[in-house]
Amino acid sequence: MRLSLPFRRAAALLLAGLTLGGCATDNGDERALIDWPLFGRVPQRTQYLAAEGRELDPPLKQAWSVNTHGLIEFPPAVANGVAYVINKFGNGKAVRLSDRKVLWEIKDHPNHGKPTFVTAPVYHQGRVYGAFLGGTLVAGDAETGKLEWKRELHAHLESSPLAIGGTLYLGTDTTDVVAIDAADGSIRWRFNSPAAIKASPSFHAGRIFIADYEGAMFALDAATGKPAWRTNTTKVRPFGDGGFFSSPAIAFGRVYAARDDGTVFAFDERSGKVAWSFDSGGPVYGSPAVARVPGTPPSVYIGSEDGRFFALDARSGRPRWRHAVGGPVPGTAVVVGHTVYTSSFETDKTIGLDVRSGRKTFEIDQAGYTPVVSDGRRLYLIGYFELIALEPAGR
Repeated sequence: MRLSLPFRRAAALLLAGLTLGGCATDNGDERALIDWPLFGRVPQRTQYLAAEGRELDPPLKQAWSVNTHGLIEFPPAVANGVAYVINKFGNGKAVRLSDRKVLWEIKDHPNHGKPTFVTAPVYHQGRVYGAFLGGTLVAGDAETGKLEWKRELHAHLESSPLAIGGTLYLGTDTTDVVAIDAADGSIRWRFNSPAAIKASPSFHAGRIFIADYEGAMFALDAATGKPAWRTNTTKVRPFGDGGFFSSPAIAFGRVYAARDDGTVFAFDERSGKVAWSFDSGGPVYGSPAVARVPGTPPSVYIGSEDGRFFALDARSGRPRWRHAVGGPVPGTAVVVGHTVYTSSFETDKTIGLDVRSGRKTFEIDQAGYTPVVSDGRRLYLIGYFELIALEPAGR
């Protein structure tokens, strides 16, 4: 029997980061399992998991790996101790994280040719959802992998779905934001933007935040799609003509995202007014990680194609520190504990940096767009083809 929760209660559970299986143990590990059910971990897409005791910080060692035989462009959805990972050809596995057992596998497509799946899967109320590049949105049973429904949106899909209270939200290149009933795939509402939407929507306090590819950021009522505010960044300082591939992160009363021309923005969450902007010096396609880690001020972590990675003060936009990665940063930063992770395909490495100082504390010869996720017990590195479990070196 599937769990059906009212909108507000479901949103509250997600916002709190709670899991239904939170008290399970794993090989004697008494720490509660944490879900990472969607790109960004929580609906605000902050890409942050706190670990106060530094139990998840480096040094780390490899525990196991699983090969998907294709590029993993976005991280898996993690729920109740299972990772649902899908490669760029749309083939997927459900991997039990305690022992890497593959619970089910979908191999409907050859692992070669043009990509068909470039978004993140999302777990919600017993189902796993995925959006295919060609316009098909699918829902599968999380326990068996069996297809439950599919919806043809007749659009190019690069926007990773968001699930809140029985509703899926995503953007399309036909300039729509679409709200879809998660139970059957029926459309609840559409909002038409002036431009294609490649970024993923985020949620906070009853609003959906989404940006288009001509530089506009929107706040929409989650229940109706009615706009609360719209800010066209090409019409306000510092002007410019970039678009948003970066998905917004919401924290500290602000909305953070970067245009592809390298300009990082902070918007007032209520009004949409630009609070500050920062020129990163190169194109930005990844999303920011936003966190207030003990010992640091509220901070925005983001990298650019010019090879620099920044920790920005979230209140002012001023750099706290910067780090030369050694190659273009193509994707999204992730903060786990006191470490922020980033990656570059040019160096073929994922690195971890101490959030206080920017000092490198971790390095591995694997690269991915979004470097890691976690279930609160281990880190799971998203390599080019592999999902790799990392655990504290002393364990």
